[in-house]
Amino acid sequence: MSFKSQKSPFSSSSTTSSSSSAAITNHRSSLPDEDPTYYKLVLVGDSGVGKSCLLEKLIDSSSKNTFISTIGFVIRTHVIVHQQNHLKLQVWDTGGQERYRPVLATCYRNASGAIIVFDITNPTSFLNLSQWLDEISEFSEEPLPKILVGNKADLSERRRVSKEEAQNFANKWKMAYIETSALESTNVKQAFIALILQNNKG
Repeated sequence: MSFKSQKSPFSSSSTTSSSSSAAITNHRSSLPDEDPTYYKLVLVGDSGVGKSCLLEKLIDSSSKNTFISTIGFVIRTHVIVHQQNHLKLQVWDTGGQERYRPVLATCYRNASGAIIVFDITNPTSFLNLSQWLDEISEFSEEPLPKILVGNKADLSERRRVSKEEAQNFANKWKMAYIETSALESTNVKQAFIALILQNNKG
């Protein structure tokens, strides 16, 4: 299983970081949806687990930790510099709400991978992971590389899902597992990089 990119993301011609956003109602002509040099990643998980905060921290690590509830979905593009390589990302942040299911096929079209997020303090968000995996299987055109992210690691005293439990679940589904904190910017960029590189080693 490999990422769908017709050109190497390690292009030296890209030298600066960039970001942009678009709401579901915006014109999509300015979005690189069909640009094969981008890795299209989909953020999924229950509403309130911190998907949007993770994305904001990826783009601006100095951003304030404010709660963002996504309506429908938001698309952001960003370039990560990793070991002098430039990884061009297009991230689709889904709202995690049932009423937006009709647009999910658009989210997964030509996707390169999925970041599945749960809240380590919210066991319901962990229990719902199987439903998100079923959704990915239903709407993606082929099996997608995936990574499981346990967010809000800064709230360790309120943890309700153990690392062992989460790791076992990830192993069952053949995913990598990483814990993040959007509040403290812990492992945020690393989660995105890990998803890209896990199947791009050769």
